[in-house]
Amino acid sequence: MDTPRIVIAGAHSGVGKTTISVGIINALMKRGYRVQPFKVGPDYIDTSYHAAAAEKPSRNLDGWMVPAEGLVEIFQHGCGDADIAIVEGVMGLYDGLSGTDEIGSTAQIAKILRCPVILVLDVQRMSRTAAAFVLGCKNFDKDLQLSGVILNRVASRKHADSCREAIEDSTSIPVIGALPSDNSIKLPERHLGLIPTPEKTGELKPILSKISELIENDLDLDKILEISKSGSELPRVTDRIYPTQGRAQRVTIGVAFDEAFNFYYQDNLDLLKAYGANIIFFSPIHDREIPLEVDGLYIGGGFPEVLPGQLEANEPVRKSLRKAAEDGLPIYAECGGLMYLSDSLTDFNGRTYEMVGLLQGRTIMTRSLTLNYTEAQTIRDNTLTELGQQLRGHEFHYSKMIDVPEDATFAYLMKRGVGIDGRHEGWMEYSLLASYMHLHFGHDVKLAKKFIETCREYRRR
Repeated sequence: MDTPRIVIAGAHSGVGKTTISVGIINALMKRGYRVQPFKVGPDYIDTSYHAAAAEKPSRNLDGWMVPAEGLVEIFQHGCGDADIAIVEGVMGLYDGLSGTDEIGSTAQIAKILRCPVILVLDVQRMSRTAAAFVLGCKNFDKDLQLSGVILNRVASRKHADSCREAIEDSTSIPVIGALPSDNSIKLPERHLGLIPTPEKTGELKPILSKISELIENDLDLDKILEISKSGSELPRVTDRIYPTQGRAQRVTIGVAFDEAFNFYYQDNLDLLKAYGANIIFFSPIHDREIPLEVDGLYIGGGFPEVLPGQLEANEPVRKSLRKAAEDGLPIYAECGGLMYLSDSLTDFNGRTYEMVGLLQGRTIMTRSLTLNYTEAQTIRDNTLTELGQQLRGHEFHYSKMIDVPEDATFAYLMKRGVGIDGRHEGWMEYSLLASYMHLHFGHDVKLAKKFIETCREYRRR
């Protein structure tokens, strides 16, 4: 039997999707439901809030990076024994890669998962016009199952009633709740969006509790549960991302995880485990060296620019990382990991900090955002991919690499996106591969298999 499921979509960005999603998750948890959260798109930060509310990892569903059958499999794998799945959308309901198709949009994922949609609408400074928004969303794509509306930032009960009457009269779609403006439940933000929960552990519980209380008081949770059971049967998948049986552990991979590095797709870690990797975590901030027993390292993205002083101060772990790389230890690094492995990092205030120094270039923070879905072609065999392999990913950062040597060796030629130097991506040194591009291993399971095999070859030496 398919897991009951809903998509929490927005009329546009900034309507409160994440706050409402984590509130619903937390409120259902209090009722005793086992909730599995998901996030549409490549976002790492919103998933950390889902995980804090659900007390289990949230997972990403991205229609650009992962084929449709793979998305269904990831959804089913993630749901496990969950009683209900809550899928938070990205941007506006129909916003995606381009203005001419649905790729990368919340609507695409809702249709792939045959999932009912609840639309969050910010009605501040509008009343009857809210009905026009909802009617437009309903009629724009008749294949989408738009099943409910949540009004956010209502000014008063009278305002909420006016919007509700207009929407239900014009569209026949039920309004299942109305939330007032309340700055005390605003989630903390900075330059890339919300602040990841590993940095806010002590402050998050009171906020989640207050959001949950607001949801319980002002939304019809019983109606949400009813809507969640109204989706059509999921399509059956034939292509497998996950093996039917887990493989015996063959290698140990150390994953950097702390306040500075915490951007990982949960399915990337799960796929590594499924194909034979034992995962252990370490902290470039708090540990004195990398784990001695590892056969490879995975250093993901995050916010090294927020804690550069602590990263610089931990010279022992930087020294052990340099020594291991020079010995040929396979290392895969993405974005924040790339920045950390460079010679230095200059923050937004112009102060420069020494980093690991395995890549002979410097990282500087800028006020210019690089945000793209990416495509690349592998032009050299490397730790993660094979010659000719085609890749899809995304890049999202406010930094750039400068003073990159002219003879630097790159693994990828960019077909879409910026990469490290505008044309190339995947800087190679020793058995190290570092890039701005984030990859989802569900795009091509050979990524996980190749990294494990590279680590296994190192172990056999």
